[in-house]
Amino acid sequence: MLTAVQDRKSRRYRKQIVVPLFVVANWLVDNWWYLWHEPADTLEQRTGFEERHNLAYAGTGFLLPKLTIAPSSERIHLVAERREPAHASISFVEEVDTYVEVEELQREFRRLVDFVLKRLKSLDDEEDAVQLSEAWAAINDLDPEEKNFSRVAAMCGIDPFDVEDSISEAIVAFWERIQPSIREDALAVADAHSLPQLGDWLVDVAEGLASAGNANRWNEVRDHVPPSPAWEPWKQGNELAQSVRKMLELGEVPFQFESEGPLAVFHQEQTSPSRRIEGIVSATTPACVTLSRRHSSSKRFLLARALGEFVSRREPSLGILGSLHNDRQARSRAFAAEFLAPAAELYGRWSASSAPDEEVDELSREFDVSASVIVHQIENYEREMSVSW
Repeated sequence: MLTAVQDRKSRRYRKQIVVPLFVVANWLVDNWWYLWHEPADTLEQRTGFEERHNLAYAGTGFLLPKLTIAPSSERIHLVAERREPAHASISFVEEVDTYVEVEELQREFRRLVDFVLKRLKSLDDEEDAVQLSEAWAAINDLDPEEKNFSRVAAMCGIDPFDVEDSISEAIVAFWERIQPSIREDALAVADAHSLPQLGDWLVDVAEGLASAGNANRWNEVRDHVPPSPAWEPWKQGNELAQSVRKMLELGEVPFQFESEGPLAVFHQEQTSPSRRIEGIVSATTPACVTLSRRHSSSKRFLLARALGEFVSRREPSLGILGSLHNDRQARSRAFAAEFLAPAAELYGRWSASSAPDEEVDELSREFDVSASVIVHQIENYEREMSVSW
């Protein structure tokens, strides 16, 4: 329960807090489009992201749960942390990490805002009621074209009700110019002021990839690998990687990328206008353009992500590799980790000795992946084993 707290002095536990719902409703209305359309990032959030997505910022002077609300593909990701606010008499004691359906959460939030507006009017608090009511009406009275612009602007971290004409035009031009399969992810990692430059780069890269590499065995692999029945994107990536390794009869052997032959993956390094875009994958092969990486393990991981992005498709479409927290990116990251360093193989060699760092480093060198990938794979395998038992 998000509102479960403990009194720091008495150590008493209770399930609710007392705060004015107006500050919550006002925050919801102010950030309405962001909550549904501005995704989180696994590495670096945009400036102001916390204020737009974390409920703790809803009311100055009021203690609210530290609940982050952010879209993740077709769902909403809810994350609440334990919190001990400085100079406060209570601590929030519950943690939450779950996903909910968009329509379900929108319905509840709409009920809350409508309830607050009704309550304000019954208390004759005209000034607050009028301001909130006008803002809420502005959101609900938008026509379909205005709603679509609001959605697209929010992806880019822009307030659709307070946007410069030049930025508005750049957003619309970008949306109409870029291929549908990548434009949402591209907007979500873009700087609004550099959209024209990013658009030029994406078009140039797409044209270059269209003529790079011919259909090879990877197309056959993609067409014959069974789709994962799993619901979670990370599990889909895991199972796809296992199927591909089995199809290629890799066994325990680490995969080596080649520049020629039936399993070649065309690869070119470039500088991207957005550092949160790590690569672009061709529509018809796993050919890709990626950001430059110093370490071979990082390059291999990006190539494996490109392969996972390609294999997971059912129709030809460009793909973006990036750091967004969404299903597509989670699936490609999980595929890369399992394809390059199979968790079962790692765990079979893991002895949990008194020198775990040395073991991690040794496995990292053998499989040519980062130490963090090794640790992540072993921890996930242990977690899966405990659940299955």
